Amino acid sequence: MLRVVDLGVDARATSSDASLRRIAALQPPARHFLFVTGPFGPFTSLLARELRRAGVRCTRVLLNGGDVIDWGLARAVAYTGARAGWAAWIRARMIREQVTDLVVFGDSHPYCVGAIDEACRQNLRVHVLEEGYFRPNWITLERGGVNGCSRLPRDPLAYRWAAARQPPRQPAVLGSAHAALTMRIFLYFVGFYAGLPFFPAFKQPYAYSPLRQGLAHMRKYVARRLSVGARRAPAPAADRDFLVLLQRPGDSQIVRHSPFRTVAEMIDVVMSSFARHAPPAARLVIKAHPLDHGIERHDRQIDQLASALGVQGRVAFVENAPLGGLLEAAQGVVTVNSTGGLAALELGKPTIALGQAIYDLPGLAHQGGLDGFWSAPEPPDPTLFEGFRRTVIALTQVNGAFASRKGARLAAAGVARRVLEV
Repeated sequence: MLRVVDLGVDARATSSDASLRRIAALQPPARHFLFVTGPFGPFTSLLARELRRAGVRCTRVLLNGGDVIDWGLARAVAYTGARAGWAAWIRARMIREQVTDLVVFGDSHPYCVGAIDEACRQNLRVHVLEEGYFRPNWITLERGGVNGCSRLPRDPLAYRWAAARQPPRQPAVLGSAHAALTMRIFLYFVGFYAGLPFFPAFKQPYAYSPLRQGLAHMRKYVARRLSVGARRAPAPAADRDFLVLLQRPGDSQIVRHSPFRTVAEMIDVVMSSFARHAPPAARLVIKAHPLDHGIERHDRQIDQLASALGVQGRVAFVENAPLGGLLEAAQGVVTVNSTGGLAALELGKPTIALGQAIYDLPGLAHQGGLDGFWSAPEPPDPTLFEGFRRTVIALTQVNGAFASRKGARLAAAGVARRVLEV
């Protein structure tokens, strides 16, 4: 059985660590951060290094070989048991190791859910990381949960007050991290498969294996390069087009924070409503999620539904068209809980959220139901949106990015300052 142990606090520090040390000096001396999951790449190890410089103990739970690639073996402990024993194991470790803070990436992974539940029972601080609500240049850090579990205010008046009193924050602008993210994901799953003999009981919480997803992404990439079967957006018509933003299949925004079980079910509901209630001249443009692997053939489902519903020629499915252009051309946007919905609101586009979105508030998102959205979409209040944007950034966003080295360093420093202040 693979076993690695926490080797204690890294004593190396420089004069640049003074601000972190001042914050840490105000904290109880025995803070211990336990990392359970993290984004692809070096971010969690960089964050732990920042925390150790402030005199804080950090330990990572290794669940599979991909975690070893991202973190290493030092200051870590491996869990090699079945998922059924996870809750008891993590509870005992939290108590025995006197853990004070839990750090997770996302709040819907089965191991995260179990760890958060145990941490809450023990009144530990729970720090949840996620991709930025406002992208690029931001990542999300919240206490307790994100998205549908966020603690952000649900009263629009709180954001209207902030519009006048909360100053805007301008982030350092970071370059695209798409290539870096692709490499991080590739290396993680190389480690995942190489580590299977050491983590035989670990199961990825995906409907499709990482290998199958990877092969599907490769097929899509080759097809796109060869322009085979490409679905291009129709010529824009701002007074006719409604844009539908799909989630990635298996995304927690679908399975945990929406009334739908699958993306296919969401497509069925939206297209059926469109066929029954949209004006005859309206068109529906359905955009795939950028990370959709393509295993579930949404294109075929949409073609079949369009024929069955009598809306052939009024519905288009696109995969690779830039989001900005589609948003500009749309008179309304339909989403479950996509960050693209925030981009739509920023452009003043009427937007309806079918799931539990932080922006599904009166005055921001359409509140009249999907059937009424096609004929009378409610536009967002720009003053309310500005207050919302400033508040969300101030309370939950940290400048940086997970995938790129520059962005990860910047984000790690910012997250370390925030969690040490709690």
